[in-house]
Amino acid sequence: MKLSADEGDLVEDTTMYRRIMGSLIYMTITRLDSSYAVGVVSQFMQTPRKPHLDAVRHILRYIKHTLQCGIFYEAKSQLQVHRYTDADWANNVSDRRSTSGFMFSFGSGVVSWNSKKQPTVALSSTKAKYKGATIATCEIVWLQKLLLDLGQSMDAPFVIYCDNINNILLANNLVYHARTKHIDVHYHFNR
Repeated sequence: MKLSADEGDLVEDTTMYRRIMGSLIYMTITRLDSSYAVGVVSQFMQTPRKPHLDAVRHILRYIKHTLQCGIFYEAKSQLQVHRYTDADWANNVSDRRSTSGFMFSFGSGVVSWNSKKQPTVALSSTKAKYKGATIATCEIVWLQKLLLDLGQSMDAPFVIYCDNINNILLANNLVYHARTKHIDVHYHFNR
């Protein structure tokens, strides 16, 4: 669903919209499956419109029918870390910024996830996904330190799964650096 900031009639009771959004944002602590959708509709809390309220109602209906879903940590699962990252390229119709996200699972349950709009407009899908992978890499460094503090060392290298071959080649191949100088040095942290 593509939502625009200036499409549709204004919602009469903005306080009600903001209360519902606050509850939904709080709910995303344990409901990973709805965090992206909640993040999208929360962008319109300043001036909510009818299509935004319809999207919020759609999320509430989804939650009502999936109450049994949640994060489950199995006691006897293997302690393997799985990492995934993705980004949509210029999917926001208002400002054409991309949204990147990641998800890390430890054992049988998810331990860290994030979905956030990127601060700048990406000129290609490779750049958008590369920025998203960098954000995930920073989270991996934090998780490694957390695991060490908890007395759990991970001997295997941390691998991030992404779905863009150019992103993988860019992170692994230093020759591409000449063609990618427009990508900020901050995002070359992946290397």
